[in-house]
Amino acid sequence: MRFTKIGKTYQLRIETTRDLGQVLELDEALWVATSAPVAAFRCDRKLLELINRDGSGRINTQEMRGAIRWMLNILEDASVPASPGAPLPLKAIRVDSPEGKRLVGSAKDVLATMADKGTAEVSLAQVREYLDKMREKPLNGDGIVVPEAADGDVRRMIEDVLACTGSTEDASGKPGIDEPQLDAFMDAVKGLLEWRAAGSGVNANSLVPFGAETPAIYDLYAAIEVEVDAFFKACGVLQYDGKAGEHFETAKLGDVGAMDRAAMDAWLQERPLARVNAEGRLPLSRDLVNPFYADRIEALRDDVLPRILDVCPDDLGEVSWEAVGAALKPYGDYVRSKKGTSVEKLAPERLAAYRDGGLAELVRKLIEEDLRISEVRAGVLMLERLLLYRGHLLRLADNFVSFGDLYDVSERALFEMGSAVIDGRWFNLAFLVDNVAEHQKMAKDSNIFTLYLEVEGLGGDKPYTVAVPAMTGSKGNLQVGKRGVFFDTEGREHNARVTHIIENPISVREALCVPFVRLWAFLLGKIESMSATSEKALQKKADSMFKAAPPAAGGGKGQFGSAGMMMGLSVSVAAIGSAFAFITKTLTSLSRGQVFLGVLGAALVVMVPVSLIAILKLRRQDLSALLEGCGWAINARMRPTREQRRQFTKPARLPLDAEGTPTRRLLYVLLAIVALLVVALVAQRF
Repeated sequence: MRFTKIGKTYQLRIETTRDLGQVLELDEALWVATSAPVAAFRCDRKLLELINRDGSGRINTQEMRGAIRWMLNILEDASVPASPGAPLPLKAIRVDSPEGKRLVGSAKDVLATMADKGTAEVSLAQVREYLDKMREKPLNGDGIVVPEAADGDVRRMIEDVLACTGSTEDASGKPGIDEPQLDAFMDAVKGLLEWRAAGSGVNANSLVPFGAETPAIYDLYAAIEVEVDAFFKACGVLQYDGKAGEHFETAKLGDVGAMDRAAMDAWLQERPLARVNAEGRLPLSRDLVNPFYADRIEALRDDVLPRILDVCPDDLGEVSWEAVGAALKPYGDYVRSKKGTSVEKLAPERLAAYRDGGLAELVRKLIEEDLRISEVRAGVLMLERLLLYRGHLLRLADNFVSFGDLYDVSERALFEMGSAVIDGRWFNLAFLVDNVAEHQKMAKDSNIFTLYLEVEGLGGDKPYTVAVPAMTGSKGNLQVGKRGVFFDTEGREHNARVTHIIENPISVREALCVPFVRLWAFLLGKIESMSATSEKALQKKADSMFKAAPPAAGGGKGQFGSAGMMMGLSVSVAAIGSAFAFITKTLTSLSRGQVFLGVLGAALVVMVPVSLIAILKLRRQDLSALLEGCGWAINARMRPTREQRRQFTKPARLPLDAEGTPTRRLLYVLLAIVALLVVALVAQRF
């Protein structure tokens, strides 16, 4: 095994197939990542789907090992291709196993179909073209047949199955049927025909005691059956406990409005058919029953009871009601035993043809033929898997087991999303974030100044959020709401907006400036406050002076007018002069060296602890916390290097040969500082 120091950790070098094989022997504790969400990677979706065998949406170490082991066991020559889409020579596949032989056979089928029969190598593009053409055929190996796969009565039967049982999407995207749907359809056909036969048999007269009117009479009875049963049950409860009537009668309308018909109907629907009584009698008069059920009670009284009872009573007792139910029970049992309602829309003669003819068997043979083709399709899909692994698995492992691409400033890791331009700077590292709130909980421990950008989708795509670390420079104008642009890894430009910020030191220079910036802001605030207070006091004093002074002869100004103002100003000037005199006297009492050392000591007292804290925080910066917030499981601490900092956050650079650009003053500033130090030292000696 070959390890190298990447960033500040030692990681396995994964550059060749031999290195890939050593991943199988590497202790998981030495992997940089042991688990990652599938959505984090920018690569072929089919590749990730194949590696994530359990469909959990996460790739783990066992799945990575399984993919590597399978590919190395299949290939005789597992050398890395020059490009991911490079063709695979058939001789590179081992044929000493059934799986290898099947792959070679599938490759030959693909080449024969693509008119490349004499070619000894196959590419991913050829395999996918073959699969596309296979999907376009009526029989494409997915076990689902579409109407276009047959003609005449067989096609018509497939269409009827679709109409009655629903459809399953074929590989081509068209609606079709599978074997379970065909079986369900045939069961429904047989069940419905048997049910109809039972209704027209020898004992049919007992099912329809009122002839052709029986179905209509039964429907009127069934429409109110449950409610009438509930009414008599409530009467029985009242007979047992006389206080139960209070329960049935005390329900209130509550906040239901007088114009809210739907709410009133809902309330009435929950009430008894009529007032519950100990006698157990249901009034049949429209004005004595629940208005919600009045129409059904009236139909029961006029069209059902006279046909069954000798006389139609004014009210109905439970015994009479049971007699009505007994008379209609045979037909009711027959109705409830009905089967095959899903095919009831089809004509009886067509149902009989499906039951008695051989059409169902012909459809079943089509499905079986399609399933036989599925064996061919499965072999081609396995070939697609091999080509994807051969072309991409090495780089994926180098973005999972090791993070070589992330620490290489000339490469983009598979889990990077792109670059943002905000506040005159390039931010060249971005991670996809699904849940900002959860991500922030982890990112706070990274000690990294982190921006969260909402990136607009293109062409109707949904917006998404990325976490962007700031590694050099200062905060500047970075704030929530700040807008910029985001370039994804394909170079497409998106609008972006800062939605959240986690603040941490960005650089030592910025940290050293923070105390002075805060001090300057504090002083400005105090000066503005004192200025405002003094202005108000002076204004107040001037107003009082003008009001207190008697008017001068001839309507002139008061005796304290101009003279008073001059006196006030002279007092202010004198106070300021005294303050400057005190400061000057204090400074002149000290030697030049003491002044210099005092200023230098004060600066060091402020700068040393601030710089130490900033340096410690910057040294503890850890990119792994940002990835863990995105759902990764990271083993190693990912300390950014100096080169990474400069790569991840770049200020705008003006062209060197451009005219009219500002000159660089850094050298002059440094020379001025050195000159001042020299002058101070010389002054101290003399």
